[in-house]
Amino acid sequence: MSSRIWLTVLGSTRYEFCMQVRRTALWIAMIVTSLIIFTSASSPWRVASDAPLSVVIADWAVVCNTVLPIVFGVLLSDRLPRDRRLHLTELLDSLPAPAGSRLSGKFLGSALATTAPIFLGYSVGIAELLLRRHDLMAIPIALAAFVLINLPGLLFVAAFSIAMPAILWVPLYQFLFVGYWFWGNLLSPHYGIPTLSSTVLTPMGSFAASGFFNNITTIVNGSTSTTYIIVTITGDVVSAWEGALSILLLLTSGAIALFAAHRYLRWQRAQQ
Repeated sequence: MSSRIWLTVLGSTRYEFCMQVRRTALWIAMIVTSLIIFTSASSPWRVASDAPLSVVIADWAVVCNTVLPIVFGVLLSDRLPRDRRLHLTELLDSLPAPAGSRLSGKFLGSALATTAPIFLGYSVGIAELLLRRHDLMAIPIALAAFVLINLPGLLFVAAFSIAMPAILWVPLYQFLFVGYWFWGNLLSPHYGIPTLSSTVLTPMGSFAASGFFNNITTIVNGSTSTTYIIVTITGDVVSAWEGALSILLLLTSGAIALFAAHRYLRWQRAQQ
């Protein structure tokens, strides 16, 4: 039984990945959004050129997680409705492959494929940094930053964008998701509006960036000293424990959303 489950997950992941990565809309939307990020300033780097390498890379990872996940979530929100629209659900339900394994494969394959252009744009920025800094340590730091800062938030968004359209009308979910992203990630609590942007449930990755990649290095220029650090939207520096907690909660929340969607779809099929 376990062998069949894993084969179903792997097969579904491969199918969904190949199908999603070939979507023209995916690459056009991501490339256009990435170009906007790159051209919004003379350089994609928001920190000073003499800042520590880890700070520069982690800050760039957060920049990539500021707007691109909006396009990411919108592009993933039609995966389940597409199966219903093409009447693939009935066909797949007639097969011996477990429905939960198929849903897991759909999540993994679609999420990985939609992450590919984001990683490509992120890598372009790292390549520019590598040409300027001539420090090969940028490569392992960049990989670690993407895994710890970008990937948990993207998986969180992918899980909800796969799961919620099982219940909500897709355009309604997309509208609510875009509103949530600006409210729960980019809205500062200083405006007086309650928001998740200052909590460990912020998928933009600022908690992981501040917790794991701050390099408290002081550069002395005469009598002036400057410390380069990464802060959350509230201007706070968090600990590595808070960064790890943020990652754990994001991944757990995504898993709960997928499990709830699986149970709902199972109940829905039982009612038919």
